[in-house]
Amino acid sequence: MKLARAILAAYVGLFFVALYTPIGVLVGLSFNAGRQATVWEGFSIQWFQSVWSDVRYTGPFWNSIWIGVLTTFLSVALGTLAGIAVARRPPGRFSFAWDALILTPLIIPEIIEALSIQLFYQIVGIANGVVATVIGHTVFSVSFVALIVRARMGGLGKAYEEASMVLGAGRLPTFARVLLPLAAPAIIAGGFLAFASSWDDVVKSSFTTSGDSRTLPLVVFAAAARGRISPLLNALAG
Repeated sequence: MKLARAILAAYVGLFFVALYTPIGVLVGLSFNAGRQATVWEGFSIQWFQSVWSDVRYTGPFWNSIWIGVLTTFLSVALGTLAGIAVARRPPGRFSFAWDALILTPLIIPEIIEALSIQLFYQIVGIANGVVATVIGHTVFSVSFVALIVRARMGGLGKAYEEASMVLGAGRLPTFARVLLPLAAPAIIAGGFLAFASSWDDVVKSSFTTSGDSRTLPLVVFAAAARGRISPLLNALAG
């Protein structure tokens, strides 16, 4: 038993080392004083100063923040309602359909989902930009919130809300004062996941952004694809 625990601990330790070491190296090299991305020539913060003084990078940074905040707000609002509704629905023949509706955006390959979104935009006449990107990110992120909220509400049962209604509270006060506080930890966790997935997205953003709404991950990806690896890019990514 002790040997098995030691092996498991070693495996988990190696996993996290392999996961975070490249990130640590990138962050460390972003403080490099030299102009080569992989050769350490001293400590400096000049590359961070260059990033924050260049509109080519500050613009996409604030685009990412703005898109992430809007995506989080919409995902939390829609995902919370969907998660509570699915958790409280009576069992029936359509249970599988509801589950499939929530899980589908997480199962479909992202490139297919991005292409489908772009084709839909062309049909309905939505131009690429911030609104198009927010909608595309929300379609994916709302599933995270819905699944987490459903798991939270499913584990609590219906005793709290039934007690609230027995004591005279209506459906709306019960929802606002009982269900939402109970679901708050799941809502917060889902909101963080929604923001992180929006901030980190490259595939859907590349299909839905325009020239003035490019996000920071797209800028980083484009620079890396062109082979322009530099301390400036390290600072931007770090």
